Amino acid sequence: MSKEKSPARAIIRWLEVHRRVGKSRTQIWRDIRDGKFPAPVQLGPNSIGWYEDEVAERLAALPRVAYAPPQADAA
Repeated sequence: MSKEKSPARAIIRWLEVHRRVGKSRTQIWRDIRDGKFPAPVQLGPNSIGWYEDEVAERLAALPRVAYAPPQADAA
């Protein structure tokens, strides 16, 4: 009987999350509290990280803004 190993999930630390998201530490924690950003995982007594795939999914789910050209007034 063979057990299939699930692929390891990459964990990224705060500096990489900040680089990808571009938000401050305070805003990230507000988003976590409000359910708008994935919660971190505890790596040790004084360290946390985020699953890279969860951060990527969150960024991919952000709405896009479509900037339409200004409409000329029809006279």
